[in-house]
Amino acid sequence: MKLLIIDDNADQCALTIAALRSKFNDVDIVTVSTAISCEEVLNQADFELVICEFNLAWTDGLALFKIIHSRFACIPVIMLTDSGNEEIAVAAIKMGFADYLNKQNRHLLAESVERCLVESASNNECPNSVGNIQLCEKWDLAISRLTSDFAYSMRIAGGGNPVFEWCSSPLKKLIPNTNKSILNATEPLSIFGLPVHPDDIPIVKKRYANLLAGNEDTSQYRIISAQGDIRWFNDHALPIRDWQTGQVVRIYGAIQDITNRLLTEEKLYLMQHAMDSSNNGIIITDLADSDYAIIYTNDAFVRMTGYTREKILGRNPRFLQKTDREQPDIDELRMALKNNHDGYAVLRNYRQDGSLFWNEINISPIRNRQGKITHYVGIQNDVTGRIEVETLQSKSEAKLRAILNNIADAIIISDDHGVIELLNPAAETTFGFAAGELTGKNVRELLPESDRLLIDLGLTQLSDQTAVAIQLSNDINGLRKDASTFPIDFVLNKIDIDQRKLIISTIHDISESKLSEQLLRNFSSHLEAATEQEKTRIAREIHDQLGSILTALKMDLSWLKKQLPEHLTESHLKISTMKQHINDAMQTVREIATALRPSILDHLGLIAAIDWQLDKFKQQTGIDCTLLTSQNTIEVDEQPATAIFRIVQEALTNISQHAHATEVNVNIHTLDADLLLTITDNGCGMNQSQMHKLGRYGILGMHERVRHFGGTLTIDSAPDAGTRIKVRMPQHLRNSKNS
Repeated sequence: MKLLIIDDNADQCALTIAALRSKFNDVDIVTVSTAISCEEVLNQADFELVICEFNLAWTDGLALFKIIHSRFACIPVIMLTDSGNEEIAVAAIKMGFADYLNKQNRHLLAESVERCLVESASNNECPNSVGNIQLCEKWDLAISRLTSDFAYSMRIAGGGNPVFEWCSSPLKKLIPNTNKSILNATEPLSIFGLPVHPDDIPIVKKRYANLLAGNEDTSQYRIISAQGDIRWFNDHALPIRDWQTGQVVRIYGAIQDITNRLLTEEKLYLMQHAMDSSNNGIIITDLADSDYAIIYTNDAFVRMTGYTREKILGRNPRFLQKTDREQPDIDELRMALKNNHDGYAVLRNYRQDGSLFWNEINISPIRNRQGKITHYVGIQNDVTGRIEVETLQSKSEAKLRAILNNIADAIIISDDHGVIELLNPAAETTFGFAAGELTGKNVRELLPESDRLLIDLGLTQLSDQTAVAIQLSNDINGLRKDASTFPIDFVLNKIDIDQRKLIISTIHDISESKLSEQLLRNFSSHLEAATEQEKTRIAREIHDQLGSILTALKMDLSWLKKQLPEHLTESHLKISTMKQHINDAMQTVREIATALRPSILDHLGLIAAIDWQLDKFKQQTGIDCTLLTSQNTIEVDEQPATAIFRIVQEALTNISQHAHATEVNVNIHTLDADLLLTITDNGCGMNQSQMHKLGRYGILGMHERVRHFGGTLTIDSAPDAGTRIKVRMPQHLRNSKNS
């Protein structure tokens, strides 16, 4: 209980206090002696009774009563003065003073205070609604100062029903607009209730029953605010009993809106549950002053390490390293802790049973709202399987790299657009570039400008078709760093790795093989020329020597026949037979000489020799042959003329043996500075495999004869479509005569 004494005479205040102490030992007495201190105490509104002097330095007791009564209509006020008179006393009682005493009768003050308090407590309601509100405000202002949320007071109406009388402004905003009485401060707050969530009405009824039984109560329930959202309340209420009857006459309460707290707790629960449910090990540690001791660990960390939670908490995470402390990544974590930033490491850790596992660790500092680091969190993941796979991959890559580095051919790996990503040392040696100079460049830059279209076409074919390998043209060159070119074999292979298309270019420097090939061709041409020369010599010797001998024998036989008598018939017959044999021998000699080297080729030229060969072929095979030419003679050097003639001979031989043809056409003429020869038949033709079949030295010989003189030979053929041989040879011509 608190009493307020308003008197600016200190000595009189002391006497008044002494009089009150004689009866009320535990009473809380507050004295004020100035206008300012008086206003401050009145604003606190935490007193049950006022004792007021009439004659005050800043006002009089009657005027002060009006102020007190306007704010606290139901608080009893006693005038205790030695400056009054009858007129003042009558005026005081009429205005509503609970009692009037002269200071000479101060010994009656304690009984007057007790009587006024009892009378005040017996009045459950003030005589008017405004007074009722003011009575509530006297208590509720004090209550509202104790909480930042809501405060209220309730009176116990008839039937023991609690009725709200007053509530703080924040609480009014949560009441639905239909309860307009609580929204107007001039109206009594006697008929309204909180919009309790339907599911929590039993909780509210139970708490009222507990309060009416005189028990302090704290309950949590939900309300539906005027805005329609659900709020959680923590309602702490105290029942006030009547001093005389002991019945609960009022309830004072303070409500805390704990909605945000519960939401925060729910979030914390979810976070805690998420951490506990995570497959990654999670720990939280203190700072360096506690040696980064672990204060929290989730179940995954327990499972991962094999240690119980009791053996983990309070220890530095380094215990998982056992004696294996010399690990480079540990320095990374130490640096992160020193500089207060995130850290990452993969460490060798050991379970409780001693087994090794690779631990991928991410640490991050935890800061409070002021930005100060208070803890560290570590996210840990057992990556043993990944490390083992990476180790195997590393070993495989090392093996592949060793193989790649020891391949003699240049190997270049690029994307599907030809941009170089990797190359082996052989590629560096072949093209004269260092690996860094080629990485990022396009592989087409390793070819001269004239050949780059070939690789563009190859890359296009690999991207558009199902083909996985393409051999570029046999006649392609590489381009070295010094701008020199060299012949190469170039193969493109497409592979798919990790959903990426990569191109592997295999490049073989064929400079030496080309040189060897050219030497062989030169040697072959030399042998061919030597053979032709030898054939010519043998043909001439056979023709000249054997022809002369046979002619002499024939002349001798003719002389001998003339010398024999006529009656030696058998001798004459024998001589005739011998002459016939000599004639046959001479014919054979001519045929052998012609086969070795047709004399007509040397004496009448290429056109005549081909025409003679066609006539002879027709006589031997019965196949119709036609020679087409725009010139009667084409004078060609001896060696190219021999090559052309031998090509015609070889073609006719193939036709007779394989073509089953009935017609052969040979067309020979000149165009610009070239000699053009076309041999066509209407035979059965052949496919590509037959054309390139091993052992077909006739076709190979024709190609080599033409190539030796810088010409080209093409064969167009298909099954049942005949065959056409085209020869184009640079001119080795002296002159030509038009027909």
